[in-house]
Amino acid sequence: MTDTTKPIAQLTHLSKAQNAALAAVLDALKGLSPGDAQEVLDHAIGHLAVDDQTPMFARGIAGPLGKLDHELKTKVDEVTFHRFRRSCALMEIDTSARIRDAIYVLEWKKPYWQMVAEKRSHEAEHSQGLQALVGHAQAPEFGGHGR
Repeated sequence: MTDTTKPIAQLTHLSKAQNAALAAVLDALKGLSPGDAQEVLDHAIGHLAVDDQTPMFARGIAGPLGKLDHELKTKVDEVTFHRFRRSCALMEIDTSARIRDAIYVLEWKKPYWQMVAEKRSHEAEHSQGLQALVGHAQAPEFGGHGR
């Protein structure tokens, strides 16, 4: 366990406000076990990580290959974490969507958004093909013939 009696060193890559917030967070977590502190931090990050961007698909909704209901987690160092969050903000994409894209590139050689676009394109072509085969049908209230 770390010594909680000594003040935390100021981190040079953080602003004065960020260092003050870090000191307050560490002070608030005093007395918790490392596991409990990590759980609190994970919940706080999840609460604060809400982006303005709406994800393409929420958890449990069907994606191009089925439901998105399997969660993947990993840990990275602090500098990489901050660089990743900053680059996500610059790209105006939420972190989970960017991680999902990276995983799909590793496994399928194309990002998730591209697979979604291809699926939508395929579905549109399929609908157009059916319409050409069956013909355009309108409901009676829109001027079509009722059967």
